[in-house]
Amino acid sequence: MNNYKLLRPLLSLLQTRNLTLSAHQLNVTQSAMSRSLLQIREAFDDPILIREGQNFILTQRGEELLIELPGILTTLDSLYLTETFNPASCKRRFHLAYTSFLSSITSALICSELEKVSPYLSIDSQLWQGQSLSDDEMKKVDLVASIADTIPENIYGKKLIEDSYVAVMSKSCTLANEPLTLESYVRSKHVLVRSITNITKQVDKVMQPTGYERKVLANVPSFFDAFKVIDTTEAIITVPRHIIAEYCNIFDLKVKPLPFKLETHPYYLLWHAKYQNDPEHKWFREFCFPLLKNYLETAIEKGQQLTLSKVPRA
Repeated sequence: MNNYKLLRPLLSLLQTRNLTLSAHQLNVTQSAMSRSLLQIREAFDDPILIREGQNFILTQRGEELLIELPGILTTLDSLYLTETFNPASCKRRFHLAYTSFLSSITSALICSELEKVSPYLSIDSQLWQGQSLSDDEMKKVDLVASIADTIPENIYGKKLIEDSYVAVMSKSCTLANEPLTLESYVRSKHVLVRSITNITKQVDKVMQPTGYERKVLANVPSFFDAFKVIDTTEAIITVPRHIIAEYCNIFDLKVKPLPFKLETHPYYLLWHAKYQNDPEHKWFREFCFPLLKNYLETAIEKGQQLTLSKVPRA
């Protein structure tokens, strides 16, 4: 097996042609340098240095190595250098996935800011619907913005926010002017969003001990479709608080606290361990994180203000 540790002392000997100078240069004893020369001669099957009078000269093989070796060692040294990243010249396409909770804002939010810092960077986004946070799934994308109760060992992440659920209806809905009780909640018809299963599971889990069961008016593909249905019916929808901020300027909505307790849910920005030390990836996730976090915090605050709006008592 080749001993690459000999390359550094070899270069020094080729350049100085002097055992004493090379030993001093490499901060080793002269006897250690002599042993290295013996190993070098054996490894290359060539004397490398031959005595001529009071000096050493290089063999033909030594002359060839003196030309080749500096470039080789420079290349090897470059492997250990921390790579610098310049977004202005990077042409990478980042693959981003997010749940339906974030689908309406994520791409636009990131692209509007990305365009300001790089003419070449781009994103390829997709919905994260039901996939697990397994190694195989997470390796397919650069970042995932999603709810996560537990994070696997090989997955890194930063928490964006924690959000809670509220009930939303049209201001023209009969319930808009009444306190929302468990009985009136169950008595109402409900709109579900097909890709959002965790809300349904959580609500159904709370309902089960009471013996109540929700009546579903419609199961639709998106939140926009859901709010369109609510806008023209007496139905209600249970959603995370931040969702309201996206639609309150489009529809006349009334927001109420739920008449039962649901656990808050944490949103994370997640990535696979293989990308942890990638300079380009590090830049991108640090670019995305504050954009998403600031948006969600503002949206939750707006949803909170709408929830606290006074409702006439029955």
